[in-house]
Amino acid sequence: MTTVPLSKERPGGRLEQQLSELCRLRTEVSAEMMGHRRMGDLDNNDAYHRSVTDLEALDSQIARIHAVLEVIDEPDLGDDTVRIGSVVTVEFDHDHFDRARFLLGAHEQHELVAVEICSPNSPLGQAILGSAVGDERTYVLPTGRECTATVVDCVHHHW
Repeated sequence: MTTVPLSKERPGGRLEQQLSELCRLRTEVSAEMMGHRRMGDLDNNDAYHRSVTDLEALDSQIARIHAVLEVIDEPDLGDDTVRIGSVVTVEFDHDHFDRARFLLGAHEQHELVAVEICSPNSPLGQAILGSAVGDERTYVLPTGRECTATVVDCVHHHW
Protein backbone atom coordinates (compact mmCIF):
# COMPACT_ATOMS: atom_id res chain seq x y z
CA MET A 1 0.00 0.00 0.00
CA THR A 2 1.33 3.43 -0.94
CA THR A 3 0.52 6.50 1.12
CA VAL A 4 0.66 10.02 -0.18
CA PRO A 5 1.84 12.74 2.21
CA LEU A 6 -0.48 15.66 2.76
CA SER A 7 0.32 18.84 0.87
CA LYS A 8 -1.02 22.35 0.48
CA GLU A 9 -2.21 21.85 -3.08
CA ARG A 10 -5.69 22.72 -4.21
CA PRO A 11 -8.35 20.34 -2.77
CA GLY A 12 -8.26 17.02 -4.58
CA GLY A 13 -5.67 18.18 -7.13
CA ARG A 14 -3.64 14.99 -7.09
CA LEU A 15 -6.76 12.86 -6.93
CA GLU A 16 -8.22 14.62 -9.94
CA GLN A 17 -4.99 13.99 -11.86
CA GLN A 18 -5.03 10.34 -10.83
CA LEU A 19 -8.70 10.10 -11.81
CA SER A 20 -7.95 11.61 -15.21
CA GLU A 21 -5.15 9.10 -15.79
CA LEU A 22 -7.36 6.17 -14.70
CA CYS A 23 -10.15 7.31 -17.04
CA ARG A 24 -7.67 7.54 -19.92
CA LEU A 25 -6.38 4.06 -19.10
CA ARG A 26 -9.95 2.76 -18.82
CA THR A 27 -10.64 3.94 -22.38
CA GLU A 28 -7.59 2.02 -23.63
CA VAL A 29 -8.49 -1.17 -21.74
CA SER A 30 -12.10 -0.93 -22.94
CA ALA A 31 -10.91 -0.67 -26.55
CA GLU A 32 -8.62 -3.68 -26.04
CA MET A 33 -11.51 -5.64 -24.53
CA MET A 34 -13.71 -4.89 -27.55
CA GLY A 35 -10.90 -6.02 -29.87
CA HIS A 36 -10.52 -9.28 -27.95
CA ARG A 37 -14.29 -9.74 -27.99
CA ARG A 38 -14.34 -9.63 -31.79
CA MET A 39 -11.96 -12.61 -31.85
CA GLY A 40 -14.85 -14.98 -31.33
CA ASP A 41 -15.32 -17.67 -28.69
CA LEU A 42 -15.39 -15.82 -25.35
CA ASP A 43 -15.27 -19.03 -23.28
CA ASN A 44 -11.71 -19.74 -24.43
CA ASN A 45 -10.52 -16.15 -24.84
CA ASP A 46 -8.08 -15.47 -21.99
CA ALA A 47 -7.11 -12.03 -23.31
CA TYR A 48 -10.76 -10.96 -23.21
CA HIS A 49 -11.21 -12.20 -19.63
CA ARG A 50 -8.00 -10.42 -18.52
CA SER A 51 -9.32 -7.20 -20.07
CA VAL A 52 -12.64 -7.60 -18.24
CA THR A 53 -10.78 -8.11 -14.94
CA ASP A 54 -8.57 -5.07 -15.61
CA LEU A 55 -11.63 -2.98 -16.47
CA GLU A 56 -13.37 -4.01 -13.24
CA ALA A 57 -10.27 -3.07 -11.21
CA LEU A 58 -10.08 0.33 -12.92
CA ASP A 59 -13.79 0.93 -12.32
CA SER A 60 -13.27 0.14 -8.64
CA GLN A 61 -10.37 2.60 -8.36
CA ILE A 62 -12.33 5.28 -10.21
CA ALA A 63 -15.34 4.81 -7.92
CA ARG A 64 -13.10 5.01 -4.82
CA ILE A 65 -11.56 8.29 -5.98
CA HIS A 66 -14.99 9.72 -6.84
CA ALA A 67 -16.13 8.83 -3.28
CA VAL A 68 -13.14 10.63 -1.77
CA LEU A 69 -13.57 13.70 -3.98
CA GLU A 70 -17.19 13.99 -2.89
CA VAL A 71 -16.18 14.66 0.72
CA ILE A 72 -13.40 17.18 0.11
CA ASP A 73 -14.36 20.63 1.33
CA GLU A 74 -12.97 23.74 -0.31
CA PRO A 75 -10.68 25.47 2.19
CA ASP A 76 -11.33 28.79 3.85
CA LEU A 77 -7.77 29.66 4.84
CA GLY A 78 -7.48 30.87 8.40
CA ASP A 79 -10.64 29.01 9.36
CA ASP A 80 -10.08 26.66 12.30
CA THR A 81 -13.46 24.94 12.06
CA VAL A 82 -13.30 21.14 12.00
CA ARG A 83 -14.85 19.78 8.83
CA ILE A 84 -14.53 16.73 6.63
CA GLY A 85 -11.04 16.78 5.15
CA SER A 86 -9.45 18.49 8.18
CA VAL A 87 -6.41 17.06 9.93
CA VAL A 88 -7.31 17.41 13.59
CA THR A 89 -5.36 17.02 16.82
CA VAL A 90 -7.47 16.36 19.91
CA GLU A 91 -6.62 15.99 23.57
CA PHE A 92 -8.64 13.49 25.58
CA ASP A 93 -9.97 14.10 29.11
CA HIS A 94 -7.69 17.13 29.75
CA ASP A 95 -4.59 14.91 29.58
CA HIS A 96 -1.82 16.71 27.64
CA PHE A 97 -0.15 13.35 26.99
CA ASP A 98 -3.27 11.65 25.60
CA ARG A 99 -3.55 13.15 22.13
CA ALA A 100 -4.53 11.85 18.71
CA ARG A 101 -3.94 13.31 15.24
CA PHE A 102 -6.15 12.15 12.39
CA LEU A 103 -7.92 13.12 9.20
CA LEU A 104 -11.66 13.48 9.61
CA GLY A 105 -12.96 11.66 6.56
CA ALA A 106 -13.98 8.45 4.86
CA HIS A 107 -12.12 5.20 5.48
CA GLU A 108 -11.56 4.96 1.72
CA GLN A 109 -9.08 7.81 2.17
CA HIS A 110 -6.79 5.75 4.41
CA GLU A 111 -4.59 4.48 1.61
CA LEU A 112 -4.39 7.97 0.13
CA VAL A 113 -3.05 9.85 3.16
CA ALA A 114 -0.23 9.37 5.65
CA VAL A 115 -2.31 9.88 8.82
CA GLU A 116 -4.94 7.85 10.64
CA ILE A 117 -8.60 8.32 9.70
CA CYS A 118 -11.53 9.15 11.97
CA SER A 119 -14.96 8.68 10.44
CA PRO A 120 -17.28 11.68 10.72
CA ASN A 121 -19.97 9.14 11.65
CA SER A 122 -18.05 7.85 14.69
CA PRO A 123 -18.92 9.22 18.15
CA LEU A 124 -15.70 11.28 18.18
CA GLY A 125 -16.21 12.46 14.60
CA GLN A 126 -19.78 13.54 15.29
CA ALA A 127 -18.70 15.34 18.47
CA ILE A 128 -15.95 17.45 16.90
CA LEU A 129 -17.45 18.10 13.46
CA GLY A 130 -18.16 21.84 13.28
CA SER A 131 -16.15 22.67 16.40
CA ALA A 132 -13.14 24.99 16.45
CA VAL A 133 -9.68 24.99 18.02
CA GLY A 134 -10.12 25.28 21.79
CA ASP A 135 -13.62 23.80 21.81
CA GLU A 136 -14.25 20.99 24.26
CA ARG A 137 -16.80 18.33 23.35
CA THR A 138 -18.12 15.43 25.39
CA TYR A 139 -19.29 12.26 23.69
CA VAL A 140 -20.28 8.75 24.72
CA LEU A 141 -18.04 5.80 23.88
CA PRO A 142 -19.60 2.51 22.71
CA THR A 143 -18.91 1.18 26.24
CA GLY A 144 -21.22 3.86 27.67
CA ARG A 145 -18.37 5.85 29.25
CA GLU A 146 -18.24 9.59 28.58
CA CYS A 147 -15.08 11.07 27.12
CA THR A 148 -14.04 14.68 26.63
CA ALA A 149 -12.13 15.76 23.55
CA THR A 150 -10.57 19.20 23.19
CA VAL A 151 -9.64 20.35 19.69
CA VAL A 152 -5.98 21.40 19.94
CA ASP A 153 -5.21 21.93 16.25
CA CYS A 154 -7.10 21.88 12.97
CA VAL A 155 -5.38 22.14 9.60
CA HIS A 156 -7.03 22.00 6.22
CA HIS A 157 -4.55 19.97 4.16
CA HIS A 158 -5.31 18.60 0.73
CA TRP A 159 -3.92 15.65 -1.14
